[in-house]
Amino acid sequence: MQSIFHMIQRRIRSFSYREAGVFIVCLALSSTLWLLNNLEKRYTSRIIVPVNYIDFPADRQLAGNLPKTFDLLVDAYGYTLLSYKLRLAFSPVQLNVGELVDNSLDRYTRSKYLISTVNHKEEIEKQISNEIKILSIKPDTLIFNFSKIVSRKLPVRPNLQLDFDNQYSLQDVPVTNPDSVIVSGPKSAMDTMHCIRTAFKSFQNIQHSVREAISLISLPGFRYSEEHVTLQIPVEQNTEVSFEVPIQIHNCPKEVILKCFPGKVKVSCRIGFSKFKKLDYNAFHAYVSYDRLSLKESRIPVQLESLSNSAFAIRYSPHEVEYIIEHDNK
Repeated sequence: MQSIFHMIQRRIRSFSYREAGVFIVCLALSSTLWLLNNLEKRYTSRIIVPVNYIDFPADRQLAGNLPKTFDLLVDAYGYTLLSYKLRLAFSPVQLNVGELVDNSLDRYTRSKYLISTVNHKEEIEKQISNEIKILSIKPDTLIFNFSKIVSRKLPVRPNLQLDFDNQYSLQDVPVTNPDSVIVSGPKSAMDTMHCIRTAFKSFQNIQHSVREAISLISLPGFRYSEEHVTLQIPVEQNTEVSFEVPIQIHNCPKEVILKCFPGKVKVSCRIGFSKFKKLDYNAFHAYVSYDRLSLKESRIPVQLESLSNSAFAIRYSPHEVEYIIEHDNK
């Protein structure tokens, strides 16, 4: 090999520029003829084609994933294979799912289908090229797992974080319009759903009512009749009010009389103007429990319960009161 290499080198050095040009032209011509001759022969080769699945049954949801490409063993002329492989992007093969399962989903309750790709070679060949013959396809089987699609009307729940200015508060609970949407999805998952939540939204230092569009949280495999709803947060100014609330006695034995000093606590709270007139001292329950009494202590703790959903920032005093115990001699 070394002697041959040296002989070629000596031969090239002995060429004139004219001889070198003739040699290059002849080499290029012979290479082209050789290439054309070989491209006219048939070859077996593998090609990868993308797949696009269309026309899924309207009342079924696909569970699991399908292959995104097919690995094809093909037979074709060399120039056809070369042309195909030189492409930078290939048009995907379109597979009609409804036709693959022969529309039997509308008539039967089956949810799993095994489709042989070999049975659809001609359909795939037409989409790729009439000059390519498919010998085999990987995967050889497509598995379609379907879940039945059902629809239900579900309420919309706002997902909010609200921070109000000191002089403002909620007039009523936040709502959406519409307050519910039609949700379609796999039956197995729909049975566990009770509501649809909006996207999370935080509002800071609120001083007026809010009305704005907000999106619903999307869930894979589900469709909504509405993608957005209108969020409504009614806000009003509030005021501070105070009441004197009598202290009740709990769990006191019949033969014992427990008296507290003072016998009332002062309760202060904030409430919206629209609910101001509906609030009085009966919205609060102050009490002491005989069970909390300790003979070593001269005071007993006072507990307060609010019976109002509208009052907030509730304060009361005193938190402890003095007491005396009397025995009923009756």
